[in-house]
Amino acid sequence: MKALVVINPKAGGGKGLTIGEKVRKHFKQRDDQITFIQEASLVASLQAISQAIKDSDYEVLICVGGDGLIHDLLPTLVDRQLPMLVIPAGTGNDLARTLGLHGKKLERLLELPHKSQPSLVDIGQITHGGGSTPFVQILSTGFDSVVNEKANKAKLVRGKNKYVLAVLSKVWGFKPIDYEITIDGVAHSPRAMLVCVANGTSYGGGMKIAPHANHGDQLLDIMVVDHVNPLRLLLVFPRVFFGTHVRHPKVHFYTGTKIEISGDTVAFADGEEIAQLPISITISEKKLAVYRI
Repeated sequence: MKALVVINPKAGGGKGLTIGEKVRKHFKQRDDQITFIQEASLVASLQAISQAIKDSDYEVLICVGGDGLIHDLLPTLVDRQLPMLVIPAGTGNDLARTLGLHGKKLERLLELPHKSQPSLVDIGQITHGGGSTPFVQILSTGFDSVVNEKANKAKLVRGKNKYVLAVLSKVWGFKPIDYEITIDGVAHSPRAMLVCVANGTSYGGGMKIAPHANHGDQLLDIMVVDHVNPLRLLLVFPRVFFGTHVRHPKVHFYTGTKIEISGDTVAFADGEEIAQLPISITISEKKLAVYRI
């Protein structure tokens, strides 16, 4: 096997560095042809990846990191049609959860390219003022984006807890947003707390925000949460961890293939800030090849 291994040493508060060393040790005992990229910054990593791929044909890219690194690798993976194996080492690891990789033994994961074929999954495409950006899991706006921004700045807290704390710190002062949403030509004008567009089921370390979303159905799932007072929103919030919020009367779901959203808020996708609204979202014609269990 000829593989490019990309390690984010800062992922998961240093978890990426620890797991990355275990990956290196694993391949020292093998005959595989492995190139490792482990840089101090994202820019340096992307430059090194671009150079490595240009100079050699790899069979798989092994990503040792979290959803943020995967998000940044998407354009390269899709354009080069390079299969990806995710070694979960981030804070949320939501794509890894969706693919059945989270919590599995490292040795088993690293054997997947030898023992199985990659699967193709849908990716979403966001068109915004600055261009176009792919995403694989969840696009969030409104209260979700405020929480995401707060959670991204948290340094001392990891995993789900940092999202929970961000919710608690932001819920009391948040005001609903007047949205304009068009789903496959049908217009909606909700005054809402948040609007999410889902390709995958979860974000924030397993929060099942869109439990019915499917990476392979060529559809996007849209969730709208109506204006509710802060206390009621807090009471609904724990249900997200189990996906039971879908039955709440203030939570509405739609499906579509082309979604346009405008409103006074910012969009995040896969945990990363994308752009100020307005934006439009579609399912890309291209696919992402991934290993799964």
